[in-house]
Amino acid sequence: MEAFAGTLDVFEAFFDNARIGLALADLSGRYLRVNASYAELVGSAAEDLVGVALADVLGGADGEPLELWTLPSTGRPSLQSEQSHVHPDGSVVWVLHGVALVLGGDGASGWYAVSAQDITERRHAEQDLRKLTAMLSEQAARDPLTGLANRALLGERLRGALASDARSGGSTGVMFLDLDGFKDVNDRHGHAAGDAVLRGVADRLRAGVRPSDTVARVGGDEFVILVENVTDAGLEALSSRLRKAVCAPIEVVGQTLNVGVSVGVARADRGTTTPQDLFSGLMHACTTPSEAPTDWPVRAAAVDRCATRRCAVDRCERRPVTSRPPQQVDITLTIWLRWRVVGLATARSFLAVPDRS
Repeated sequence: MEAFAGTLDVFEAFFDNARIGLALADLSGRYLRVNASYAELVGSAAEDLVGVALADVLGGADGEPLELWTLPSTGRPSLQSEQSHVHPDGSVVWVLHGVALVLGGDGASGWYAVSAQDITERRHAEQDLRKLTAMLSEQAARDPLTGLANRALLGERLRGALASDARSGGSTGVMFLDLDGFKDVNDRHGHAAGDAVLRGVADRLRAGVRPSDTVARVGGDEFVILVENVTDAGLEALSSRLRKAVCAPIEVVGQTLNVGVSVGVARADRGTTTPQDLFSGLMHACTTPSEAPTDWPVRAAAVDRCATRRCAVDRCERRPVTSRPPQQVDITLTIWLRWRVVGLATARSFLAVPDRS
């Protein structure tokens, strides 16, 4: 302290009354003196800090420890570290600490000068910004109605899955689901009911797959499921399970609504398929599966739209369509009533379903 002998009163007044935290430490790294602002920031009494090692205060697990020993050898003017300090009342204060090596009157190292500033508000603002950025990134990758992955996220995960297949020899499958009769729900019950149906279908698809699978909404009533490390048998079992789940009645505002679903699947072979190849094969399966080339780098399962709709028709055939005895209802009227109830297919498709009533 000899350097301040002539101005000791000024120094002490500045040191004690500074609004930022100030402290002095010896070359062994122990506090010699701290002001009230410093003690308040770190949550301790000033007298309790004297003799305490800087490392005990500035070496928290949530911040970078200050390596004081590097200052003389590197010639760096100071070190900085951000640390959180838990106060006796449980509050947490984030502090920016700065430590500088101060030379004595003889030019040799004398002591460490320590400063501290409250940066709690800045840290909270940074946390809020990170959360907002993460939320916006998540929203950008999600369908706003159902919360499912959108096309961009699906493409990203599909590229990653195929790259993994190339390394490990695994096999990735995709499943395309197209709702049947959804337009009729919108037309007859309104878009609010249609949105509720889409959310209900999305929940059922999510519940029916593994946590590692990705369910995406890629169109108005179209969904794609990415299934990693899967076999043909696994895809077929999943397809059957999801078809049953989607076709089950959905309760919407006191109404029981039904939709059908057409499903197409494709699986990559040998880990060499590109996303474009895989989806091209999938679309081919969903339109003209019987004509798919046998040398395509995918295995495409045929989509049986008629069978899917027949399940929907059968379900509605079990409902009473009139209060009159069956023999008193004209057969043409019976077919017309069934078509109105189901709303899942054209009248022509009913002619292909044997009348078992």
